[in-house]
Amino acid sequence: MEFDPRINAQRVTAYAELRAVLSDPVTFSSRNMTGPQVAAVAALLPPEQRRLLELMSSLNAADGSRHARIRAAANQKFTPTAVRRMADPIRERARALLDALPEEADFVSEFAAPFALGVVGDVLGVPEKDFPLFREFVAPVLELTSGEEVSERVLGSYFTGMNEFCAYFGRSDAFKGGQLSEQERLSLCLAVVVAGTDSTTNMLSSMLLRLDRRERRLGGVVEEVVRLDSPFIGFFRTATCPVTMAGTKIAEGEHLFLDYAAGNRDPRVFTEDFDPGRPSVPGHLGFGHGPHYCLGAQLARLEGRIVAEELLDRSYEVAEQPVRYRRHLISHGPAELRFRRAQRRG
Repeated sequence: MEFDPRINAQRVTAYAELRAVLSDPVTFSSRNMTGPQVAAVAALLPPEQRRLLELMSSLNAADGSRHARIRAAANQKFTPTAVRRMADPIRERARALLDALPEEADFVSEFAAPFALGVVGDVLGVPEKDFPLFREFVAPVLELTSGEEVSERVLGSYFTGMNEFCAYFGRSDAFKGGQLSEQERLSLCLAVVVAGTDSTTNMLSSMLLRLDRRERRLGGVVEEVVRLDSPFIGFFRTATCPVTMAGTKIAEGEHLFLDYAAGNRDPRVFTEDFDPGRPSVPGHLGFGHGPHYCLGAQLARLEGRIVAEELLDRSYEVAEQPVRYRRHLISHGPAELRFRRAQRRG
């Protein structure tokens, strides 16, 4: 563990320490999950703009009973039965998108992103004609949380996007009828849209680079992609009291950045090689751990396995190397991934 002045936080990189923090939400609060930079900006805003910024403070930024209440409302969309029912529509969507691609295409923007948008749209009951709107909702959130300076342009773009988001989902029935306030409901919709589109796009794009036509342990392939390629690099926590961890004294109010990507490569726990047969214990941190374990993990696994099957049922090759990755503090994936494919066999 060491202090990172670029993000004004202690960077936690060891697997054991990451699990300890994630298992103790009383000592390590999620309230500033997007980081000290965004929290500092929020403190200077007038109430209406602060409300829009706090849309990012939903499931992942809640603690205790509030977190349990929001998660209970969200669970209805992600039960094992609900996820199993999505399998056929997900496969149909994957096949339709792959079959419609030209001979050479950008896998990220022409398949992975619209595929992820479509699945999340189905989860939230959004008409297909409105799926492109999601890009306008996700982009300003990613720009605001990139780790770069929060400029007036970035804030203005975010507020414009979130006003449009609130107008759109204010008319939606997603997560209505429960115990959530309207602000909490809108925040939950935003969390599902951002996590379900961006992280899935990253996962699928990274998976394309890892697929081997001889490998059929596709569930293991998805797990190793999530472990080694970390679609989400990590999140922040805030100490609620003075605490010492791994010999480092942490003051009350001090921020920690939980570097899942580093923990998933901790040589004391994992080997560096890509191994689809790796035992499930110890579990990787790509979907988190503890009370904030990823709500959509089973859906992400299903999406990854189905897309892997459909890709392996076609002949393809990545057209350009090396791959250029996006620069972002939290989100990790290829910016573009040119690939060529032949017609689907059979």
